[in-house]
Amino acid sequence: MPDLSRPIDIVLRADAVNGERPGWDEKRGVLYFVDMRAPALHAFTPASGRHDWWAMPDWIGTFGILEDGRLAVALRTGLHLFDPRAGSLRFLAPAPYDPRRFCFNDGRCDRQGRLIVGPMFHPLDPGDPRPEEPQALPTWRFDGCDRMEPLPLRPAKTANGLAFSPDGRTLYHSATAEKAIWASDYDSVTGTVENERLFARIEEGGDQGGPDGATVDRDGFYTCAVFGAGCLLRFDPDGGLERRIELPVRYPTMPAIGGPDLSTMYVTSASFPVKDRREDSDAGALLALEAPAPGLPTSYMNPIQEPDA
Repeated sequence: MPDLSRPIDIVLRADAVNGERPGWDEKRGVLYFVDMRAPALHAFTPASGRHDWWAMPDWIGTFGILEDGRLAVALRTGLHLFDPRAGSLRFLAPAPYDPRRFCFNDGRCDRQGRLIVGPMFHPLDPGDPRPEEPQALPTWRFDGCDRMEPLPLRPAKTANGLAFSPDGRTLYHSATAEKAIWASDYDSVTGTVENERLFARIEEGGDQGGPDGATVDRDGFYTCAVFGAGCLLRFDPDGGLERRIELPVRYPTMPAIGGPDLSTMYVTSASFPVKDRREDSDAGALLALEAPAPGLPTSYMNPIQEPDA
C-alpha cells in the first residue's frame, strides 16, 4: 500500500555521513539532529532556513532537550550537557558499557522527562578481540542524576525505534538486525517496563538493514524508517501496516514530526553505505513531507543534577 501522494522535499542538503535522531524543540522552533559518525549536533530552523552545527569530540547517538534550551547529548564515552548558546560541553555520567566495543545509538524522552537510550555494538577494533563477550546490551534509563539504570527489555546489538504512545503507557523499541519491533507496557510513575511482546516484523532492508528510528503521531500510529529499503512504514496501534511511504534515499534513518503546527514529518538519512553517489545523490539529506497525522508535543527532559564545576 504505497503512499505516492505526498510530495517530499529536500529541506537541507546536510550531506550527513550518518544523519540520525531528528527531534523538534517547539519552544525555539528548531529541529535538532545528529551526524553520528562525523560527530556533530545540527540545528535546522524551518522558518528561516538557518542551519547551525557543533562538532562533537566523539560519536553522538542521541540527545534529550531541556526546557532551558540545553541538551543532554549521548556520546560514545557517556552523557554530556551541551549548551548551544555557549558551545560548552560538560560531563554528566559515564557510559554503562565498554566504549571500546559499544556506543550509544537511539534515544527518546518519556512523557515525564526521563531519557531512554539504547546501545549499538560497534567495536573500535573491527576484529573485536573478545568475541566470547556479549554483543547485545540492554536499554537504559537516565533520571537526571549521575548514573543510568538498565531496563528489562531484551538486549539488542543495534537498539532502535524508541518511541512512546500518546498516553505514554506503551514503549516501542526495535532491533535492526533482528528486523523486529516490540511493544511493552510502561509505568509512567516508576519508569519501568513489563509485558514485552512482538509488535511488527519487517523483512526489508537487506542484510545490513531493517527497522531504524521511529516516531508516534497524535493518533497513536507508529512510523519507522527502514534502513536500506528507502521507505517509511506506518503501523496502526495494533501493529497492522497502514501505509508505506517511498523516499528518494535508500538509507533513511529516522522520522520526527515538527513545525509550528506539528504537521511536518522530517526524515534524516545516511550516506556511508552508498557506493556510488550518482545512484543516491540525496543521501545524507534532511527530508520533509506532510505528516499523515499531527505529531505530539515535545517531551522535555527533567532538570539535571549537574556535577560540581
